[in-house]
Amino acid sequence: MKKLLVLNHKMGMLYDEVYYYIDRLNKIDTDMDIIVCPSNIYLEAFLNNSDYPVGCQNVYYETDINNTGEISTTQLKSLGVEYSLVGHYERVSKFHENENIVNQKLLAIVDANIFPILCFGEGESEDYREVLPKKLDAYLKEVDNIEFITFAYEPEYAVGTGILPNINKIKEVTEFISGYLEKKYGKKPNLLYGGSVDSSNIRDIINIDSINGVVIGGISSNILEVEKIIKEVK
Repeated sequence: MKKLLVLNHKMGMLYDEVYYYIDRLNKIDTDMDIIVCPSNIYLEAFLNNSDYPVGCQNVYYETDINNTGEISTTQLKSLGVEYSLVGHYERVSKFHENENIVNQKLLAIVDANIFPILCFGEGESEDYREVLPKKLDAYLKEVDNIEFITFAYEPEYAVGTGILPNINKIKEVTEFISGYLEKKYGKKPNLLYGGSVDSSNIRDIINIDSINGVVIGGISSNILEVEKIIKEVK
């Protein structure tokens, strides 16, 4: 299976950088699968010009038009967006998206035939064996089939901090997650790692057998950094 690289731009790109970024991204030589998640205001530019599938960073679970400032699954489908992040720690911590909201978003995304990239993780002082099963069970409530979900394990203390867990710890936790989900749903999950991934550590992370790829955060909006990262795993 090819390794997957998800580029979560967050708010890291200005309009005059968009087409330069797309042009250089299209010229990258790699065997990896890539999904680009730009800001919503740039979705159409990437959909019309990028050679890679496009995902959104956030979506609302209701389709009622009377929700100022939100974006619906219906709108995303009309654009041709194929993927959506959901459950990202920055949404949970800064915008107070609780487990019920994440679950509703996930169900809406699945119902719209958009592929979810479900983010989850534990705090630094928390026992992942206790926290992650409970969190996953809450997020996956009423989900019968995980086949079309990509899971992104992102320890909360590693998101946007530059703090990378020990490689052996990442291997240990991702093996636990994979085993838990496979036992419960009868299918081995498509599992990524995210949190402070860069060109200095990508090679060690991508070679962990229990993961199928990585999520790159804010630095992924810098195409020169993306090129450096991909060069390390070619």
